[in-house]
Formats: sequence, structure tokens, C-alpha cells
Amino acid sequence: MIRKGVAVVVLGLVSLTACASTPESKPVAQQQETVVALKTAEIDDLGPVVTDVKGFTLYRFDNDKPNESTCDGECAASWPPATVPDENFSVEGVDKALVGSIVRKDGSRQLTVDGMPQYRFAKDEKPGETKGQGLQGKWFATGKGGERTRLAARTGVIAGLGAVLTNDAGLTFYRFDGDKPGESTCDGKCAESFPAVTVEGEPRVKGVDPKLLGTITRKDGTKQLTVANWPQYTFKNDTKPGEAKGVTVPQWFATATDGKKAQQNKAIELTSATVKDLGVVATDKDGMTLYRFDNDSATPPKSNCSGDCAVQWPPAYVSEGFQVQGVDPSLVGTIERDGKEQLTIAGHPQYLFSGDKVCGDANGQGVGGKWWATKADGSRAGQ
Repeated sequence: MIRKGVAVVVLGLVSLTACASTPESKPVAQQQETVVALKTAEIDDLGPVVTDVKGFTLYRFDNDKPNESTCDGECAASWPPATVPDENFSVEGVDKALVGSIVRKDGSRQLTVDGMPQYRFAKDEKPGETKGQGLQGKWFATGKGGERTRLAARTGVIAGLGAVLTNDAGLTFYRFDGDKPGESTCDGKCAESFPAVTVEGEPRVKGVDPKLLGTITRKDGTKQLTVANWPQYTFKNDTKPGEAKGVTVPQWFATATDGKKAQQNKAIELTSATVKDLGVVATDKDGMTLYRFDNDSATPPKSNCSGDCAVQWPPAYVSEGFQVQGVDPSLVGTIERDGKEQLTIAGHPQYLFSGDKVCGDANGQGVGGKWWATKADGSRAGQ
């Protein structure tokens, strides 16, 4: 039985080791330049970033110090240093005065930008990928001026709260009732528990209305992000995406995507979040990525995934009267399956992936050339 136009409640359209050396610092050689070592590329949502000569994104590590790399061993296996054979190199699109090199413990020469050692990420498989962005909250693509290139805000999902704002690493943003619009009153021990969300340069966002964003200057001179004029913070006890332990502290609330306080609503079963480099995709109530299958039919809606397929790709079931946030409700429906209701978006049956373990995972993307994360409009992500 096909059920279209399921009654839903609309909650608004929105878009979740260092391993030490004391290398020698060397300026860029002034003699004849023979090798182009660095270039720049425009990356969606991040703007211009530094790349190697093949176009692979280069990163900087917050545990490093100017002209000192702390990434060796297993760390360097995941984050290969960007090296040059010698000092005879040139750069394109980067101020040459910012570029130098250091000698690592193994004798190789690693590039620096504004003093910070540069690395590739082993899981970036092609130019333009930024899979290392924000990892561990310490690795960031390098801007053309050597600065961290990071998203100021993106979206994630908290069970029972729906879509909230997060940082690059997926950690929940909070607002404080003790603050005033445009004014932070959280410093000292308060700021140790709820660190201010700081930004460098123009705030960049993904899945968030940029008109909501602003900054204020804190007492220490740093720029703190504001959303709808409310200062933003993370919580020290949140360690991974999907956590919002700070809401148990009086006067603290997770920040909804419109800047307001996120409120408990356990009826939300379909929402959306920013997932990796796929943009805003549909998720279930726990922030787990939803997928569509090319072998299914959308008109009429029909699932062709059963048996072993359905074990690997569990159908996304919903209950009667479920609520929707971040997806156009006119696109939402269900089909009857084994006495339950399987969710559909734009007619396409929806599934989870058994290989996804935590919210924000999208390990099912592109599997078999037929499985794709579902964008908020029902189309295939990454296509």
C-alpha cells in the first residue's frame, strides 16, 4: 500500500596524537627556482586554500609550533608531510614571503606557510578533497595567508532536539541565558567549561543562513561567533558529534539552526544535517545518514532491497504522526513494508547503512555505484 502526503508537522526548513622534533628553520632559497611546490585552489565553502603541485589540499596542525613539526610516526603516515627535494622551489598564488621549509628528523625538507608545517591527508584521494578538514578539532586546510581555513558553523542532529548548529568537528554550539544579545558574560571558569567559539577572518558556513552570523570582540581580543546576535560556545564534556551534555547545565541551551534555543521534541523522526563534504543531507532522528537505492522505483514508490540487502541497508521506518524538520514535507511519504511504514523522500524509499556507526558517518556513499546519501530535496548527494 502506498501512502502519499503523510500528515507531518513542519518545524522549519534548515540545513552535524601528536606524535617531537626540533627541526632547522630555513627561508625560501633565493637562488634559481626549479620546482613549483605550492599552488592555491578554490574549495567550496572554504574559499582559497593552499595545495601541493598536484592540487591536493594541504593542512596545518594545531599541535605544531612555528617552524616545528610534532607529527611523526603513525601521525605522519596519516598526514604525510609536504616535502620538496631542496630549497630550489617556487610558489603560485601564495605570497612567497610566507613560504619556507624546515628539515625533519629523517632529513626530509618540509614546507611551511607562515611558519606552520604543511601536510597532506592520506585519505584525500583526488585534488579538491578535504576529508581531513576539522579532524580531531586540530587539523585544518591552510588558507592562502597561512591561516586555518575552517567553517565557522554547520549543522548536526541531536536526538530529541533535532537540528542544531555545530563547529567543524560536529561539536554542538550553545547559547547562555546569562548573556545579552551582542555581549558575552562567560569568562574565567565559565569559559573553561564553555569555551567561546572563535573565528578567524570572514565566517564561512555550510547549511546555515550566513545572515544570522556575526562576531563580537572578547576581552582577550579574539573574535567570538554570534548567531542571531547571541554569543556561541561549545561544552568541554562533549567529545563527539551528537552529544549535547551541556543542556543539563542550568541556563545553557543547544543552539537551533535559527539561533534560538533548541527545544526537546521526541516526535522528530526526519531532519537534515551537514555531513562531511556531501553538504546538507537527510538524516533520521539520531543524525544517521539516510540513503536511496538506484534499483528502487520512485513513481510509484517501491523498494527492491530485501533479504540480505535489507540487513546491510535497514529500511528507515517511521511512526504514525512523525514530525519533519529540514525537509520539505510535501516530498515526504511512506510505503507499507512488513506491517511497518518505510519513509520515502520524493518517492524514493529511504534506508540506513549498517556500516555507519555514529552520526555524521556516510560510509554508504557510492557503494556499488547505486547507493547514495539523500539530499534534503530527495536527490542523490555527491552527484
